[in-house]
Amino acid sequence: MKKNLIYLVTFIILLAVAGWLISENTGNSTLEGPENYSFSIKDTAAINKIVLSDKTPSRTVLTRESRGWLVNGEDPARDDAMEIILETMYRMEMRNFSTERIKPEVIKHLEVFGKRVEIYQNGELYKTIIVGLPTHDEMGTWMMIEGADAPYAVHIPGFNGFLSSRFFTESYLWKRRDLVRMDPRNIKEVKVIYPDSLNASYTLRVFSPDSIYFVRASDGEVMSNVSVAKARMFLGAFKNLSYEGEIIPSDPIYARRDSLKSSTPAFTIMVKDIDGKQSGFSAYKIKGEAQTIDFNDPATFYDRDRLHGFINNDRMVLLQYYGLRKVIKPLSYFINSES
Repeated sequence: MKKNLIYLVTFIILLAVAGWLISENTGNSTLEGPENYSFSIKDTAAINKIVLSDKTPSRTVLTRESRGWLVNGEDPARDDAMEIILETMYRMEMRNFSTERIKPEVIKHLEVFGKRVEIYQNGELYKTIIVGLPTHDEMGTWMMIEGADAPYAVHIPGFNGFLSSRFFTESYLWKRRDLVRMDPRNIKEVKVIYPDSLNASYTLRVFSPDSIYFVRASDGEVMSNVSVAKARMFLGAFKNLSYEGEIIPSDPIYARRDSLKSSTPAFTIMVKDIDGKQSGFSAYKIKGEAQTIDFNDPATFYDRDRLHGFINNDRMVLLQYYGLRKVIKPLSYFINSES
């Protein structure tokens, strides 16, 4: 009888403690249970808008339109970056709770360094997640759902690393790096100008797949005996011509953009489609590093790999000779050797 009484008292005490713990864990939260740490979004196909921002301040709006994902409603988004962020949202899940000891510090870091990620499904705000710094072991990322009472370490099972780098807020990093993107079948004209060599400069005009003409810039002569095969390969390169990276106001060279544009470019390429729409760029040589210059070799005066460029005389970008190798062809390249 005495033993049963001890069991009963013990049970009542444990029940009271459990009740107190439950009330402490839920009393100050606007979300309850799994909603506190339900980070994964299984229906990513329904996501039609993502807003990423931080306190630098930096903000990017990604929207799913009929022609694909757009950055701030204008520029096409990088396909690879969109695939990664959507896959991350689908696969990420809670790894562990934060301890009470480090909880205040984690929350403070989220408030200062956190990236706010607003996720919309079918036009309505579905969930807002604050993405913070990596965990101490860098195998997870501190995150917190807006309205929850605590942060949680989040990871992707089987992936070793943190996730915060996938939620970047800078718009220029989301943009697809299109220098020129035009269907070769729709190209009507390509003008290639080398200011230092007008004999190498030309205008290519397309009248039909088998009727392609080259006009030399120096005297307007229509060139005969040109290689149509080479011309087609040249036109095909404009289907997906990319730049290396965008130059932004924080880059030192950006302050010199006006003086650079007023100088003579190394070359200019302009492409016109059958509807009269034009797209193109100008490229400018970059001075070589002092330690690489050989004053007996003029070729070392400039960077052999990269150039500065302006897309449509506006956006400043970094170009690579290698990436442009299929389109920076002189007129002589297209002339058949038998002529």
